[in-house]
Amino acid sequence: MKKLALVTAIPLLITALSLDQAQAVTFTETDDAGETLNTAQVIPRGTQTLTSISGILSGEADLFQIFLTGGQTFSATTINLDTLIELPTDDLLGFPSEILADPQLFLFDSLGKGVYANDDSSTSSQALLPSGGFSPAESGTYFLAISSFGYNPVSAGGMIFSNESADGIFSPTGSGGNSALIGFEGTSTTRGRYTIALTGVQTTAKSVPEPSSLFSVLVIGALATVSRYKDKRNNNRAISN
Repeated sequence: MKKLALVTAIPLLITALSLDQAQAVTFTETDDAGETLNTAQVIPRGTQTLTSISGILSGEADLFQIFLTGGQTFSATTINLDTLIELPTDDLLGFPSEILADPQLFLFDSLGKGVYANDDSSTSSQALLPSGGFSPAESGTYFLAISSFGYNPVSAGGMIFSNESADGIFSPTGSGGNSALIGFEGTSTTRGRYTIALTGVQTTAKSVPEPSSLFSVLVIGALATVSRYKDKRNNNRAISN
């Protein structure tokens, strides 16, 4: 499954970096996004492509109101070096401890009812709502949540998501799966920064990605790591020959 994350994440990053700045933007959490429908951070709808959302979790969940384009495939992937390249990142770069280690992603419709969710992408600890998993028939408002492992969404009827499929996707089949989100429950002390790469999301939000942003740092670091790995592999081949 890590290869699936690799295949999904790299095109997203290439797209995000290559699209014209006037047509594609990123969004950074302001203050602290809430974890209920009424306190979700609203990302304004519009015609520009939203390529990523970044923020910080401190043991809770962050919920964002987003606008999905009808007929376009939605996907969301939390980004770190492990999702970019199939290499042991800790050994190579001493993976930054401030990055959220084990996130979860959840998608809800405009009423707050669960659509689908993912804890991680099998062998990777990063969360993945894969391309092809959901395409809204019509454009509209949805809610995207991120939380750390063990902190899960609930409705008045109980847990919303259960029954993990073979590809790691959870359906809203929990005891509270037919009702709207009212909050999150569980115990989690995990803290850290995150970046979620997106497809199929539109906005009017304006942003100018800084070179020092987490998104850029991960891309630059990943490219450097790949280059270093290739050089090392080529050197090893030369020696063996």
